[in-house]
Amino acid sequence: MAFSVAYHRMPLRLALVSLGLSVSLPALAAPQADAPAVDAGTSGDAIIVTGTRESGRLARQSATPIDVVKADTLTATGQSNLVDSLRNVLPSFSAPAVGYDVGALARTFALRGLSPSQTLVLVNGKRRHLSSSIYADSDPSQGSNVVDLDMIPLAAVGRVEVLRDGAAAQYGSDAIAGVINVILKDDANSGGVSVQGGKYYAGDGTAIQANADKGVGFKDGSVLHLSAGYRYQDFTNRSGDSGGVQPAKVQGLPRSVVISGGYDYTRPLGETLDLYSFGTYAWRKARANENPRQPGWFSDTVDAIYPNGFTPQETLNEHDFSVTGGIKSHGDWAVDLSTTYGRDVVRLRNISTINPDLLADTGNAQTDFYVGGFAASEWTSNIDVKKQFDVGLAGPATFAFGAENRYETYEIRAGEANSYYSGGPQAFPGFRPSDAADVHRNSVAGYADLTLRPVKAWELSGALRWEHYNGVGSRLNGKIASRYDVTDGFALRGSVSTGFHAPTLAQQNYSATTVTTGYASIQLPLGSPGANLLGAPALKPETSTSASLGFVAEPVRGLAITVDAYRIDVKNRIIESAYLYGDLAQAAIAANGTTIPAGLEADNVSAVFFTNGVDTRTQGVDVTASWTMPTSVLGTVRWDAGLAYVDTTIRRVHAAPAVLADAGLTLVDAVQRTNLTTATPSWKASLAAAWSSGQWDFTLRNTFYSNARQAQGYAEPYYIIDTGSRVITDIDIGYRFSPQVRLGVGANNLFDVHPRAIDTATGQALNYDRYSHVAPYGINGGSYYLRLTVSL
Repeated sequence: MAFSVAYHRMPLRLALVSLGLSVSLPALAAPQADAPAVDAGTSGDAIIVTGTRESGRLARQSATPIDVVKADTLTATGQSNLVDSLRNVLPSFSAPAVGYDVGALARTFALRGLSPSQTLVLVNGKRRHLSSSIYADSDPSQGSNVVDLDMIPLAAVGRVEVLRDGAAAQYGSDAIAGVINVILKDDANSGGVSVQGGKYYAGDGTAIQANADKGVGFKDGSVLHLSAGYRYQDFTNRSGDSGGVQPAKVQGLPRSVVISGGYDYTRPLGETLDLYSFGTYAWRKARANENPRQPGWFSDTVDAIYPNGFTPQETLNEHDFSVTGGIKSHGDWAVDLSTTYGRDVVRLRNISTINPDLLADTGNAQTDFYVGGFAASEWTSNIDVKKQFDVGLAGPATFAFGAENRYETYEIRAGEANSYYSGGPQAFPGFRPSDAADVHRNSVAGYADLTLRPVKAWELSGALRWEHYNGVGSRLNGKIASRYDVTDGFALRGSVSTGFHAPTLAQQNYSATTVTTGYASIQLPLGSPGANLLGAPALKPETSTSASLGFVAEPVRGLAITVDAYRIDVKNRIIESAYLYGDLAQAAIAANGTTIPAGLEADNVSAVFFTNGVDTRTQGVDVTASWTMPTSVLGTVRWDAGLAYVDTTIRRVHAAPAVLADAGLTLVDAVQRTNLTTATPSWKASLAAAWSSGQWDFTLRNTFYSNARQAQGYAEPYYIIDTGSRVITDIDIGYRFSPQVRLGVGANNLFDVHPRAIDTATGQALNYDRYSHVAPYGINGGSYYLRLTVSL
């Protein structure tokens, strides 16, 4: 049950949960008269730059739903990275708790229960480059190639604007579910240093974080804001019993170090012209445990090297950077000319392992292999023009137009020869020369955007965008949005739009071999001999039709409520095919020149490929509410509530290629069906209270997650795994020794809540899992931290 804790802890838990659901805080502190303002969550009073071409627009005035999350709110979550911070604050934002293989080393995220690839990420309004890694594990993120938010320094983030509406007609490919726009700090007067340390209640997972940022103003009017961060995360282990001498350590967090930096620079060139540049850099080194290999599984020679068995590890060494330069004017014609280059390079190793075939054939007892890597880059150039015209209506018309050119590259780099000798080392055979890829493409786009105000209370806007991708084709998308202010405190809003997601170069060309205990799976790159043998077609763009309708209300002063219902139909959704076994799979693997480890039974070897497998419909409702209580002798209290309901159904399963259909095989199995429809909770709700009085501040957040259900396994009969419904409580308490120095203490998952446990026998059959890895709040339980912040 959600509230199953030891009896002696129940009174404290109920007290804090009740606090999150009440509206009175009389016992929190002694009376104080000079309480500072508090912002616990999203803000409707912030000026936005996302989803609109107009200047000076507040979030609560938007014709489409948008959340603004400020830096202080991100910090108050106690999380060390942007993904987990946003997950704690925004009900419509989700992220997988844990991944395996490379998926454990690079995080993904999603909006409104859709695929991570269907959310566009911007930094200061400019498209962010994709990670070179692709998420190939079996969960709702499967097949996604996305922006890695972990590589954006948390210290550099001033605020995050999240547009929860289809926006491909405004921003281009990928914006089916919405847009996340990360706005970097850019002022000359602020700065600070913070140091945080903590660990999980279980005693593992030590986390250390240090951030610093500082703005500087110059005599010529230039402003430079610099930021830097260091983050260390140690292993956690929540695996079940391995059933052998070598314990399982696969289910948990990897060990990682991230060092990052960023800058934002603006220089005025006159009264109406600015030169600007911004960028980020991050280096990450990570190591993840894989499945245990027990003594006696291979040969006496292997046992002589590892008498107690061994646990292979995958390691990642990653460099990621992005830099933007541009010039913009602020006159009657606002013109912004910019160019952005971003690149991500990953090197992978497989260590603490062995290649049994190499050892048997040559006597080479090598235990550390370079297995290859990825590289991806994007060079995007834009011109954006905007002007307001008096057209005789109740307000001026805002007309914007522009063009974009983007050049993308993607590489898969082969590993050293010993890493793909015969079956390769255990856990991660190296990429073969036949897997290697070095591809590129170009895309161009043009758009036009018009906003009118026919009468004072009515806003009407429309956008058109045409894009052409080499090798993919062209697409014209449109959007109409409208808002009508019925009264000063109530407005209706809605939109209709089309969108698309062009398959990424990684999705089109990814190839890999995964080896677990007694099982191997081959990812066939599209266009390869093996994929052609199975009749796998080239990927087509995903296309969407979206509609939303909602309202914004302020029934009493200071209380803001938004309700938005939506429907998103996606055609040609990109998924990974069902696992294909038997003679066809073996033939496809052989056609690609791949060798599987010796001794595996044919029924335990599969082939898969990415395909446009289904059409889906996603429907839901997003609700937000915030209220700042009037300041009193008790201080200031701000309440933030949010609710997200999402339901995805499969409307059509595409027919399998003729070769597979003739063999009685289909593209979608039970695992894929649940990944698309039930592996993400249908309900997520949160209620947060942030109180400030004098030197004290206190933030309490309760988040409810409904049950998530996933089928797991490689073939019938599948295992059905439930997370159970849970309430997660987070708390942050701070004391200011001076206006510049704050000491904070807090806990995430205060009551050490875990997903529903998997029985031992099932867990041993499923990667030694103790908990469902799709639990959105994690599998590691409670953690605590101490943070010191000094303002500069």
